Amino acid sequence: MVFRWFSIIAFVVLLGCLFLHHLIFPCGYKSRFSLGSLIRKMVHLLTLLFLPQKLSWAGRFCKLAFLLGLLSFCVLALTGFGPLVFGGCLHGYLLMIHATFALVFIACAAVVAILAAGRYVFNKADAEAALHICKCGRGEGCWLTDKGIGAKAGFWFLLIMTLPVTLTMVLSMLPLFGPFGQEFLFHAHRWCALIFALTAIVELYILIRLGVLKDTNV
Repeated sequence: MVFRWFSIIAFVVLLGCLFLHHLIFPCGYKSRFSLGSLIRKMVHLLTLLFLPQKLSWAGRFCKLAFLLGLLSFCVLALTGFGPLVFGGCLHGYLLMIHATFALVFIACAAVVAILAAGRYVFNKADAEAALHICKCGRGEGCWLTDKGIGAKAGFWFLLIMTLPVTLTMVLSMLPLFGPFGQEFLFHAHRWCALIFALTAIVELYILIRLGVLKDTNV
C-alpha cells in the first residue's frame, strides 16, 4: 500500500515538475499554446523517431535499439505500474508480457550502452558549463537540460541502475535465498524499477528538448 501511493505521488509530482520546467524554460516554437504550434510540435516529435540519412550503420542500429528499448520500457511501465495503480498485482498474461519485454529491454540497453557510451562521456565543456551555473539566465535556457549535462548524467545513472533492476528481478525468481530473501528481492526490484522509471522519464524529456533545440536552432 505504501509503495502504491508513493509511486502514484512520485509520477504525478514528476510530471508536474516537468510541465512547470517547460513553462519556465520553453523550447521550440514561440507561440507555445496555439493550435498550429501544438500540431507542429507533435509532428516534430514524430520526426525524432525517424532515422537520419547521415547516420552510419552503427548509428542506425543504435537508434533502432533505442526505439525498441523505448517501446519495451513503455510496456514494462504499463504492465508493472498499471495494475499497481488500480490496486491489483502483476500476474497471469501481464506477468508473461512483462517478463518477455524485460528480456528485450535488457538486450536493447546493452546495445545502446556499447554503441552510444562514447557520446555521453563528460568533457571539459561540461565542466565549464557547470562552473557557470549562476551566470545562466532564463534567456539562455536551463543549463541542466539544454546543455547536455543532464542527458549525460541520466545516461550513466540509468546504465548503472539496470544492474540492480535486472539482478533483483532474476534472483527473486530463484530459490537461492529462501522465502524471506525472495520477498526482499521482490520489493527491492519494485523500488529500483520505480527509480529507474522516474529517471528514464526525465532523460526522455531532456533528449526531446535537445532534439527540438537542435532542429529549431533555438
